[in-house]
Amino acid sequence: MTELADAIKRLSVLVVEDSISQREWLVNQCRCLGVDTVEQAENGRIALDKILARETPFDLLICDLEMPDLDGIELIHLLAASDKRSAVIVVSGREMSLISAVELMATTEGLWVPGCIQKPLKAERVAELIQQFVKRKEKYRQDCRARKNYALSFQRLKSALEQRQFVLHYQPKVKMQTGELSGFEALVRLQLDENQLVFPGDFISACEKYNLIDELSYEVVRLALSQRMMWIAQGIDVPVSVNLSAVSFSNEDFSGKLIQLIQTSGDDPKKLIFEVTETAIIQDMGKALSMLARLRLLGCGLSIDDYGTGYSSIKQLSQLPFTELKVDRGLIDGIAAKAHLQVIFESTLSMCNKLGLTLVAEGIEKKADWQYLNKSGCHICQGYYYSPPMPVESVLPWYQAGMPALS
Repeated sequence: MTELADAIKRLSVLVVEDSISQREWLVNQCRCLGVDTVEQAENGRIALDKILARETPFDLLICDLEMPDLDGIELIHLLAASDKRSAVIVVSGREMSLISAVELMATTEGLWVPGCIQKPLKAERVAELIQQFVKRKEKYRQDCRARKNYALSFQRLKSALEQRQFVLHYQPKVKMQTGELSGFEALVRLQLDENQLVFPGDFISACEKYNLIDELSYEVVRLALSQRMMWIAQGIDVPVSVNLSAVSFSNEDFSGKLIQLIQTSGDDPKKLIFEVTETAIIQDMGKALSMLARLRLLGCGLSIDDYGTGYSSIKQLSQLPFTELKVDRGLIDGIAAKAHLQVIFESTLSMCNKLGLTLVAEGIEKKADWQYLNKSGCHICQGYYYSPPMPVESVLPWYQAGMPALS
């Protein structure tokens, strides 16, 4: 028995579907793939009872949306609020925009959604998603453990800054049409010890709360500029992107100190791109304009991050001196099979072309999505399809090996 077949055999799956014929078909498909433990429920209420009665959670729920008594949306919501969480494959005969909205809801509430199935059901799609789930299951668990909630005090974070325990991992940005390296996004991590790496979700909000976020931003920029100097000596001269917190907009001295840091480094400001979330910009347009205009005047690139998650208008965005727009992964994941996402992307790309902005599609994980984006004329891509964020010691070997896709 292969390793994949053995992993599938050990799965526990709950099929939640009110149609008897479709429920039995899904159960049979799971068994044909080799899954030993397959249970079924005719609606969300029965499914919830089965979930709560189990000592351990089901590995995977295959869940229809339209069901009597307790529908699939309610079940997913209750599952996310419980301590018996499972991964969820969303199934429905409804339009893809609705299915995608439920998929996003589940993901936002902390559930893992390997994918969705729009009816009519197809055996190949069921097999593809279950196999994909199994292949990524252990990595997902490791990521969850790595992102466990650390209680970081003011003193602990201040000490980490003083002792320079923050490190950067770098995720490549690749020119879609040529495959050339476009740059790197610098992503900060806290290295508490040799085996304990803390991710931004566990310390950024605390740094903002304790008024340490400006100091962290200075440290990230210092590290990025220093690394660029080393890369230039090794033959890599590409821009590095750094994220800025909206909280820093409130500090009138922030941009001045940031500019001084860049100028003192001796590096070319044009090789530094600052990313700011769309929501942050719109919440405080005046202060954002003041700071971002100064950075742009210096020559730095400016990027709208997570585009599509806020409520900005094209008019508002055209008033800001941006050079790049990063489309949020929620509008990219699964785009090859979702017509409504394609419409949004193509209109955004058209807008960028007319405004002279570089469009970056982030969060690309699937080959089909990459192929669609490439065919559509996307400028730059970023995501696990090419490479996850890498520790600095892995970047040069990856580059010298010809930038192989690490997915």
